[in-house]
Amino acid sequence: MEYSFYLCRNKKTITMNYLNRSNAKKLTGLNYLGSVNLTTKHAKAYNYNELTYSLYLAPAKMSGYEVCPMRNDECTLLCLNESGMNRIDVKKNLINESRINKTKLFFEYREFFVNWLIDEINVTKNKAEKLGYRFSVRLNNTSDISPELFYTTINGKKKNILEIFPDVQFYDYTKVYNRIKLTKKYSNYDLTFSFSGMNLSECIESLNNNVRVAVVFKKVPKTFWGYEVIDGDKYDMRYKDGNNVIVGLKFKTVRNKIKEHYKFVV
Repeated sequence: MEYSFYLCRNKKTITMNYLNRSNAKKLTGLNYLGSVNLTTKHAKAYNYNELTYSLYLAPAKMSGYEVCPMRNDECTLLCLNESGMNRIDVKKNLINESRINKTKLFFEYREFFVNWLIDEINVTKNKAEKLGYRFSVRLNNTSDISPELFYTTINGKKKNILEIFPDVQFYDYTKVYNRIKLTKKYSNYDLTFSFSGMNLSECIESLNNNVRVAVVFKKVPKTFWGYEVIDGDKYDMRYKDGNNVIVGLKFKTVRNKIKEHYKFVV
């Protein structure tokens, strides 16, 4: 956690100006912000000739900053942040440490973070174009932050990441119902509403308004709540799905144990 202490201790005197990725790595001790087709699920994008740039921040309030405003105790305990390699990395906890540092950087040096993010997205976008692949971005893999908060100043004007890359497909999951309005405001933003176990009425309202809903199941059914359930684990690029369907996600084992009375997992 040396990097975080360094930033907090010197917050009033240090000016963090983004120059390039190499300089950013030296300043922060971080190797990168986002990854490309790295996790098991995102790697499936290769089957569809697609590169997906993915950002993983520290969920809930792990960093000291809240990134999941509509979370509850159950989805917090069973968060995917504690699955995969992170479930194994118990002693050193290097993955969580990196995600915490990235999250602190986002909140404490927003424009530095976003300028670095822009640089990484451009590099991946260019790579996808050379390969002849489609390109997409998911900003919230273990967070639920509005894309409008990913902003920086360009030519004296504040712009968010969706405005900076109008030709790039962005997609997210969210438990913040009002955020669905952003899909009307930005044509390059796709959103899937998520069942938390305690937001049934908002899920039904979403489906009635042609918005797909993601539900975590122990065993994925064919239909649920009277709607078709599609396999959400075939790929992660939800913008490829229909709208008024349920995205069935198989529960992934995490560090915490699931209990029978939990409503988050059906």
